[in-house]
Amino acid sequence: MGLIVSPYVLILDLILAVAIGYALFFLYRRIGKYDVELNILIKYSFIFLLLAEIGRLLDLVDDFCCRTDFVLAEGTLYFVSIVGVIYTVIRYIMLVELRYMPSVAMNAGTRVKSRPRVPKQSSPFSVGAYVIFSRYRLSDVLELLKDADFPMMAVTRSPSIYESFSKGNISVLWVTQVPGGVQPTALHVIQDRVLRFVQENPGAVVIVDSVEYLLLYNDFKTVFKFLVNLKDYLLALRGTLMIFVDDTVVTPQEKSFLMKEFEPL
Repeated sequence: MGLIVSPYVLILDLILAVAIGYALFFLYRRIGKYDVELNILIKYSFIFLLLAEIGRLLDLVDDFCCRTDFVLAEGTLYFVSIVGVIYTVIRYIMLVELRYMPSVAMNAGTRVKSRPRVPKQSSPFSVGAYVIFSRYRLSDVLELLKDADFPMMAVTRSPSIYESFSKGNISVLWVTQVPGGVQPTALHVIQDRVLRFVQENPGAVVIVDSVEYLLLYNDFKTVFKFLVNLKDYLLALRGTLMIFVDDTVVTPQEKSFLMKEFEPL
């Protein structure tokens, strides 16, 4: 079996095959390491690049013999892989916009799954970000909110305390280590869920009553950065953020940091 193309073409084919192979290895090492949406994009990318690599291998076989035998197969594989990679790149950019640039995503028309709209009613709180340094006041705030009709979301350790919200206008995100909730270390997942909810429900109120639990699994700097980012995104979307913190679990310096970013109630 002799070479029927120029050495230059063969070298280019080999380099491209190695490059795609490296990309496949890179993606394979990352499958299952991220949240569901990003993991799906990684799997799609792996599949489409795998098709491209098969096409490359057929092309290398053609370099030595049967120059036209695999042309149809190669063309089909390249077409599917290129269209697939284009789709994956677009979906990735949309995901980045939703997570890190929500206002850009809205202006660009990025669509998210819609939920039934709840009747509009003015929130008793003006648009902003608030901190309440007492978990004991949580029940008072919930009593004030439970009969309201505007959309709300709770990031909580205790979903049961929101069962009195009988109008179906609250979405509960359970932060827990057990299946069925969100891991306390997956702050990016919590942020993504909250942003999606507020994008679908403008003017929503978001309650975070699980700060102490988040601090058990993350350092204060990480949690503080997460809360500040959440605040900035919600203000851009005209949402309201309320966080409850037991002041006995934070130092005076940490408390002062929180008070600089959030209005005390």
